[in-house]
Amino acid sequence: MKIHAKMEPDNRSDRSSEKNSSYDSNLEGIRGLAALSVASFHVLFLKNFLDPTYHPNIYFGYLQAGRSAVLLFFVLSGYVIGLTTTKEFSIQQAHNYILRRAIRILPIYVIAICFAVLAEPKEKLNIVLGNLFFLQNFDKYFDFSLEPIAGNAAVWSLNYEIIYYLVFILVWWLRPKILDLFLGALLISVIGWFVPLFPQFISGYATGWIFWLSGLLLAWKVQPSSHKESFFPLISYILLFHATDHFATGKWILNTLCFPNPVASFVNFPELTTLPICILIICEITGRYFYGFNYLRLLCFLLPIFHLSVIIWQGGVLQEPKLVAASLFTILAILLFKYNTSVNILKKMSFMGSISYAFYLLHMPIAILMHKYFPWQGTVLTFSLGLLIWLVIAISLSSFLELVIQPKVKFYFREWRINNKEQEIKNPEMS
Repeated sequence: MKIHAKMEPDNRSDRSSEKNSSYDSNLEGIRGLAALSVASFHVLFLKNFLDPTYHPNIYFGYLQAGRSAVLLFFVLSGYVIGLTTTKEFSIQQAHNYILRRAIRILPIYVIAICFAVLAEPKEKLNIVLGNLFFLQNFDKYFDFSLEPIAGNAAVWSLNYEIIYYLVFILVWWLRPKILDLFLGALLISVIGWFVPLFPQFISGYATGWIFWLSGLLLAWKVQPSSHKESFFPLISYILLFHATDHFATGKWILNTLCFPNPVASFVNFPELTTLPICILIICEITGRYFYGFNYLRLLCFLLPIFHLSVIIWQGGVLQEPKLVAASLFTILAILLFKYNTSVNILKKMSFMGSISYAFYLLHMPIAILMHKYFPWQGTVLTFSLGLLIWLVIAISLSSFLELVIQPKVKFYFREWRINNKEQEIKNPEMS
């Protein structure tokens, strides 16, 4: 089962020394909203995922934008890594970077894999070990396949994330032209779609890399404005984000032009139509404006408006629930564009953003366990009760791991490093 969601672990482990320059509670808030969108996709959109005998009305499933959340998190990942990696490259700095990433990712990730095994105890050992080493992918590695663990299929995204973390070291070291990297990744993405025999996993990495690079480019090349624009139609942008997700305009255009790809990678070339709205949201939140920004905003509106206009002309708005939902989101986005919203409203979601990494990794196995063992099922009332209990358990456990366990792991590791340095000073012949 493919799960269209991606979660980027938050970077609080990087913040102790750079909090004032890299931490943004509004960005944390949008991360929290995206995390909830991912989770709602799984429990409201996937049929009988939480409850084996009951599924809510399909339109509830379209209140999320889980498919595009993966793309937004790629951009966020590149942005935050670029923002927190400001020193010149050196072996020591690269070593510190790898250690920070490992401390941030591994403890909670290992716990999540354990929960996955608990949810699906019959999983094969090679799948479990492959997932522990971040080798999982819905796409085949040529003739070799190693899918995400059944009890937590959402961990597929960590495979992409680890790849980008490692490739970033080369970018940091060699400092190539970002434009060259963009063009190379775009070429591979295009080839992957139009040449199905091309290794699709490589195309998938390249497409996701374009999103990741976009975030890195914003952090490295676009300076924040001395004052953010007073006009910020946040609600309109969020509605556009949902409309873009459900329209899937890029894939629709290519299929209409008779260029389908039935074996396309999980992250593929047509997904690039989501890139403008991802960049727009992050730019507006962080106050990073560039030449042509107004054209970017216009493009974000024109893409869904164009799609809506065509399906209205063809009389197909009511053909599918997702088209109805996307059309409604587009119309509301236009009507509410003049409604100004303070960006600081996102701070109310910052707590959810602060626990979002653990929440992303734990919500699926907890839902599977609820699916198997929750004693009351089959009605709207029992589904609502199960949904509430699942959410409370997932948030509570995520909070414990993020706010209690993770800081202790970081503290103990810091103490270990300090002790090692002291030992090296006392015994220089050991170093």
